[in-house]
Amino acid sequence: MHPSLAWFALALLVCTVAVWRPAREKSRLRNVAGLLLLWLLAWTLSFFPPQFRPSDRICEETAIALLTLAAIQLAVVMVFDLALRRVRHPRFLTEMVVVAGYVGTLLHLLIRVGLDVTGVFTTSAVATAVLGLALQDMLSNIAGGVALELEDGIRVGDFITVADRAGWVQHIRLRHTAITTRDGDTVILPNSVLMRSAVNIMSRRHRHFLPFSMPYSTNPQEVIEAVEFALRTSPIPGVATDPEPRCVVQQMAPGAIQYAAVIWLTEPGVDLGPTSAALVRLSFALHRAGVPVREITTVLEMQKGKADHKKADPLDILRRTPILRLLEDADLHELAVSLQPVSFAPGEAIIRQGDSADSMYFIVSGDVTITFRASDGTDRQVSVMESGDFFGEASLLTGETRTASAIARTKVDCYRLDKKGLQNIVQRRSDLAEDMSVVMAHRQMELAVVREKLDQETARKREAESQAQLLTKIRRFFEVS
Repeated sequence: MHPSLAWFALALLVCTVAVWRPAREKSRLRNVAGLLLLWLLAWTLSFFPPQFRPSDRICEETAIALLTLAAIQLAVVMVFDLALRRVRHPRFLTEMVVVAGYVGTLLHLLIRVGLDVTGVFTTSAVATAVLGLALQDMLSNIAGGVALELEDGIRVGDFITVADRAGWVQHIRLRHTAITTRDGDTVILPNSVLMRSAVNIMSRRHRHFLPFSMPYSTNPQEVIEAVEFALRTSPIPGVATDPEPRCVVQQMAPGAIQYAAVIWLTEPGVDLGPTSAALVRLSFALHRAGVPVREITTVLEMQKGKADHKKADPLDILRRTPILRLLEDADLHELAVSLQPVSFAPGEAIIRQGDSADSMYFIVSGDVTITFRASDGTDRQVSVMESGDFFGEASLLTGETRTASAIARTKVDCYRLDKKGLQNIVQRRSDLAEDMSVVMAHRQMELAVVREKLDQETARKREAESQAQLLTKIRRFFEVS
């Protein structure tokens, strides 16, 4: 056997080892190693006595053929897997190159060893026909694989549904397509099945309905507004903000009105998490609107539910609020009647920066994150508030737009106080507006000192100016002379 073949085999081995780490087609490199092992066997066989081995010509031509097949596999890896990795090309192209190389090498080997190839094809026409019929399904799958690659309708990562099978496409081969189901199982689908069946490819914006029922005693418009506000006010992971979530009336059924929240999922095939989060958000929204998603069997049960929410004494909460420190018990009792119990789901926005409002919140239980959007568009956390804290007093007392956002970190129960509940007390107590402005100015300046690192003299001057401005705004907002 010619010595150059040994050097060529060594070069193939070195190249295989060199490209092993960056290459993704490890199976082809294993084929190269296997072919080199067969070449080594043929090369070793050439040293046997003539009576125990084929002729030198057959050994040499077989060795050349094995090295040629190994070179074809290695060339495919280096060209298509490495050099053209960023260039999108049909998957079947590499398979066809390998098949064509193998067929050509086999024919060349037969010719070199003196076999009449024409005679073989002529005398095996019937056998070829029989073989073609036997491999009809395989050929159909291969034709389907070629069609899938050329049409580029199904891609790796798509979530598809075929008959009773659904999953994410893992890879597309000449004979089959593999998908991974929601349960983590791998299903091999023959390409011929994909070509004969209707295939549903889930889009990146997939519409999903969340049906629920409400009694006829509820106002449909209030239900729709409450649900849409809850689903739109803060993002839900896995749910698109464009198109926006909607709420529609589906049917006026016997005994109840059938509604549906319409959301658009952004992760094909992943619907359990986003659906659950949206349903929780929907439930909290309807509870705040006074229309809980459950069958109200008796008035007693409904009142019991409200009483459970008010276990925390609102008077204790109001007494701990600095801006209400001048109020006496009679005023606090009057104010407590105006408090509205509300609850929010984790991740839900309680207030949003830039919104106009005239209410503040007292936290009964849960944690609330206060954030503000900076000029560069990023949301920055200011603080985390817990049970007993309050926020939003600036909008309640001045009617100005929100300067920060409050997001529920956990389930949050709180009381809401609006302008209407405080109006009579502020107008009756002339000294209350001034004291509120003093407390608010001091709170705002404490935050400004931390943010802007002001010195004491500058902070005192700014606090005095802020107090005067706040007093004017409070009096104007509550129409106090």
